[in-house]
Amino acid sequence: MRILWLSLGIFLISLLLNDQPSRLQAEESETKKILYFTHEPGTYHRYTPQLAIFRQLAKQAGWELTVMTGDHEAQIKKLRTPDFGKEFDAIVYNFCFAGSRDTEAAANLIAQTRRHGVPAVLIHCSMHSWWPTFKSGEPGSLGPEYRGDAKADAKLVTEWRLTQGDRPFPVWGDFTGVASTTHGPSQPITMQRLAKHPATRRFPPEFVTGNTELYNNLYTLDEVVPLIRGVQGEEAATIMWACPQGKAEVIGLTVGHDVNDWTQKPYQNLLIDSVNYLADKYNR
Repeated sequence: MRILWLSLGIFLISLLLNDQPSRLQAEESETKKILYFTHEPGTYHRYTPQLAIFRQLAKQAGWELTVMTGDHEAQIKKLRTPDFGKEFDAIVYNFCFAGSRDTEAAANLIAQTRRHGVPAVLIHCSMHSWWPTFKSGEPGSLGPEYRGDAKADAKLVTEWRLTQGDRPFPVWGDFTGVASTTHGPSQPITMQRLAKHPATRRFPPEFVTGNTELYNNLYTLDEVVPLIRGVQGEEAATIMWACPQGKAEVIGLTVGHDVNDWTQKPYQNLLIDSVNYLADKYNR
């Protein structure tokens, strides 16, 4: 009998040992691969301390984090790299390229989500980027086939079509879902949750920020699902939303100018829950 129990024990131990590599492989395969794209140090934004906070959040969430950072112009050029986001489960963009006319960079970024199916979180001044593609032009510059509200720079559109032919012009405001062109003063915002959603599952019904910026809503795509509204004095705007884009989806979050925003637990939860929602939903 002792020999029988000893043999059984050895057999069970061998099963556990043999199963260990497969369990470790399963855990590794479930680890979310996240790309955080920013530039440093930033002119109007403190991107370096924001990155440091995001690193802490990634560690807390158990993600495998990759960071792409560098100076402003170098980072725009990096966005031209084909398939730069293809190996990731989600991308978080935190940059400010307001005056950029690099339509190839914008188009390639957009393709990571629309064509390759990599979802994205867009933070704060990411919405105030590539303004010439949707803000600083004239109505009709995109041609009679365009049905949206963007006002693109006519010269930029002409240059694009001369080199790209029928390839769709990258209208940045149409990619973000809610287009924005300005913001209010640095004052507290009352954030009001509008809908139950996995990205806002831990956010309270109402939360008041410290001094920060309320971004306007220039136009909003019909497909947008508003998640949080911001109220600052007499002004109100959608400040967090979800929007389908091709094979995946983007979540926009315009709060986040001040580092103090990033230190608040409700804001941190929004970042973690947004990334987890997108990575889980579109995990390839």
